[in-house]
Amino acid sequence: MKSILFFVFAFLLVGILTIYLVENNIIKFQSELDFEETQNIEQYILDWDTIVNDSKYAHDGSLRLQNKVFGDIGYTAEYNVSAGGLSDYSEPTLLESGVWLYQITGNEQFLANSRTIANLIEESYLYNSGIVMNVHPITNTVNINEEHTNQVILCDIAKLALVDSNYTQLTKTLADAVIEHEINHETDLFYSYVTLEGEPLDRSMYMSYGGSVGLESLLLAYEVTSDKTYLEQTKRTILAYWDLRDKETNLIPSWVNADTNSVKEPFMQQYGAGIFLKVLLHYYYLTEDKDVYKIIEDYTDSVVDYFWDGKTWNYRVDYDGIVRSSVIEANYGKLDDALFLVYDLNPTRFQKAYNLAKLDYDFSFQDKTSVVNGLVTHSVKDDGSRESVESMMTYAFIINQNPAVRLYQDTMQPEYIEDMKAFYEKVIFHHKREYGYIWGIDAYTLEDTPLGSNLNQRAAGMIGNKINLSFIPSDNVKIVWTKIGNFEITEPFVVYFNEPGRFNAISFDYKEKSIFFETIENHGTVTFSGVIKNVLVDDQNYSNFNGKVLNTLEGKHSYKVTLVD
Repeated sequence: MKSILFFVFAFLLVGILTIYLVENNIIKFQSELDFEETQNIEQYILDWDTIVNDSKYAHDGSLRLQNKVFGDIGYTAEYNVSAGGLSDYSEPTLLESGVWLYQITGNEQFLANSRTIANLIEESYLYNSGIVMNVHPITNTVNINEEHTNQVILCDIAKLALVDSNYTQLTKTLADAVIEHEINHETDLFYSYVTLEGEPLDRSMYMSYGGSVGLESLLLAYEVTSDKTYLEQTKRTILAYWDLRDKETNLIPSWVNADTNSVKEPFMQQYGAGIFLKVLLHYYYLTEDKDVYKIIEDYTDSVVDYFWDGKTWNYRVDYDGIVRSSVIEANYGKLDDALFLVYDLNPTRFQKAYNLAKLDYDFSFQDKTSVVNGLVTHSVKDDGSRESVESMMTYAFIINQNPAVRLYQDTMQPEYIEDMKAFYEKVIFHHKREYGYIWGIDAYTLEDTPLGSNLNQRAAGMIGNKINLSFIPSDNVKIVWTKIGNFEITEPFVVYFNEPGRFNAISFDYKEKSIFFETIENHGTVTFSGVIKNVLVDDQNYSNFNGKVLNTLEGKHSYKVTLVD
């Protein structure tokens, strides 16, 4: 009897103590914690309208400038914002911009604009070699012996073909020309530039820039056409480049001669290391090739061992392991993002790589070491003092949203999203000009800088890829953005230096204000920028949402979320 009374008393005491702790906010139930987390994050989510309008401003500015000067919609001429003048060189930037705006809005007009540019390339600018001509809108001349390459245009056409299969044949035509003219088939290395007839001009392969574009262009061509020629060439080139590594360090040089296999520049930038890993990841996603996985393992280990300085990544490291430059350079996110994706292949194997990537991002961006006036400056010394002044839209701005969302999910610390939103707003405000956004400004004075004085006519995609900041999943929820092979990637997939990336597993309809997710996995929440109107789960009505917060189900399901207009 005494023992029964003891337990009754104990239970009463525990109950009274629990009520006291709850009422005084000393302990909280999980549902309350989840609610508070979503309340905290709501204020830092970028509005879908904002992203669309800011991206559209860049796209429409290029159209206005083109119409004002040339009276048509076609290639966009380079425009120096500071001087207010056009150059006699233009690019098909509206091709990429249109695809991005179509993907974040579902508006067919943007896709129609991209088709117009693709048709123009096929009908007017495709030389009999299969190489695309350079366009000189003022002199209207064709110079056969200028530097030409299909590699960037092939990436843009392939991304169009991934949403419109009518451009599969054009993708193949451009890719075949790359195979025939832009690769040395004795060394399997890419040339940077050839003549319009396909004769090599720049016989170097720069992995941090054009080399990775070439490899990515063939991987995209394979995704479009399923022609294994492109996949097989990519592997041969990867193995050929990897063979040029220092066998002691397993580090690669950034720049080599495609004819002689000699090293032109022995260093690799930290972002170049990340870009090379992204190329390897893309190939591995498509093939699950064991040889390439081993390269991912070995190269990741070497980057971790030789690039880390105790706080951040060294900027440039020679392939013999000697540090060339220890500054904190603005493209750190390209390596951080790559290492997070490598970690996802095998979390146990790559835990150290993840830890260092997080430490780097926290020190460089979250702790504001590289941040000046809310902008990320090109580089600072290790102590944070001034080194190189430019805020460029191709640097941290183009990639940092991916690490930010990832680290928020991993930690549930809203500062990651809060700081990314503040950074976005500063870049948009300070880079905005009459016809769009300038490439770069001085982060200290906020004035124009010679390095970035041209109008950034690819800004629509660089802004549009912030769409993954318009809704945020909680820690346990996996939103699939990009499917490649058998792999499901929880972010837009970005590879080369100035690429805004791509996704294929989420469909946006801006007119309807709906978002269709092919796959959301696990129980938790997704917080949106707008109030939820209705939800379908696996095509069935679903009511477990409140305000801006969707409560997700256990397991994998498709969701269609419509927001209040």
